Amino acid sequence: MTVHSPASPRLPVRYSWETRWLHWLTAVLVIEQFAVGQVGWHFLDHGLPLRAFLVTTHTSLGVVLAAVFVTRIAWGLTGGRAIRFPVITFQERVARSMHRVLYLLLGGEIIFGYMARWSAGRPVMAFGVPINSPFPVLIRGTHSFFAWLHHWNAWLLVVVVLLHAGAALYHLCVHRDRIFQRMLP
Repeated sequence: MTVHSPASPRLPVRYSWETRWLHWLTAVLVIEQFAVGQVGWHFLDHGLPLRAFLVTTHTSLGVVLAAVFVTRIAWGLTGGRAIRFPVITFQERVARSMHRVLYLLLGGEIIFGYMARWSAGRPVMAFGVPINSPFPVLIRGTHSFFAWLHHWNAWLLVVVVLLHAGAALYHLCVHRDRIFQRMLP
């Protein structure tokens, strides 16, 4: 049974459980990927077993994140069971735009990560299974370009994620309009 909002009897109060799980799984994976990527590539010396483990973890869970991302896109395109609100106010337009920016940054991050591996002549390893490049040999020097994009896009993504989380907390603590509760697991 779906609980409906008293203000509008036709709109559900919470997003579907599938939508909420996809949201929180994405959030956990993005945080994990950023932390593991920063530690694995920037703080540990080459040759350390922990570094090798973190790199393997990063690429494997990156493939999981890519699968979750594609699932979210498919879920959204097929209508899912999300709450559909008409966009009326400036604040609602900003919120929709920020969600689109999050999707673009996350999609870009995934693509840049794959391309950074493939442009270096290495497969993307997912739990020990290689995912080889579908492209012929790439032009020399493209690896540093894709690695640079992957690194700085990750930082931009984290900044936008923090703004998203801040907006959610603003709704929870200041507005108290129950928007935050719609996405709770």
